[in-house]
Amino acid sequence: MKKVLLLVFLSLTWLSASAQALVPITWTAYGLTFEAPKGILVEEDTEETFLLNNSRFYITIQSLDSDGMTKSDLKSVLKDYANDDGVKDQSAVQEFELPQFFGTYLKGSCETDHCLYACLMTKAAGSGFYISIIYSKENENIAEKILKSFTMEE
Repeated sequence: MKKVLLLVFLSLTWLSASAQALVPITWTAYGLTFEAPKGILVEEDTEETFLLNNSRFYITIQSLDSDGMTKSDLKSVLKDYANDDGVKDQSAVQEFELPQFFGTYLKGSCETDHCLYACLMTKAAGSGFYISIIYSKENENIAEKILKSFTMEE
């Protein structure tokens, strides 16, 4: 019985560790780096859009026309994106701060999956980004880790 329990524990530990393995990814057009699941594939890499996906995540990052945008605009920009995309069961918009960014995010339902929508604006240059992370419920903590990992070359 002890061997079976140990095997189950080790298997769950391995699954947990492999499910959370994140590696740095860089959108070279902007020098934007963030953590994403190991093995995720880049589907599109242009000046306007960076798309990545695997069987557990679909990540979209788009540059925003941030000319004249202020930190206080982030909430309304985020709500507009979420409403335009038909995000249901939207949480309240949360504000957060990273070393190089001001940010807002909300969570909701996108068809059959869960989603995290966010807007980031650099503190220094005022560049803005829209981020969408679509995931299954069990990957909610990983989606938040991805969002909180964004940095930008200075």
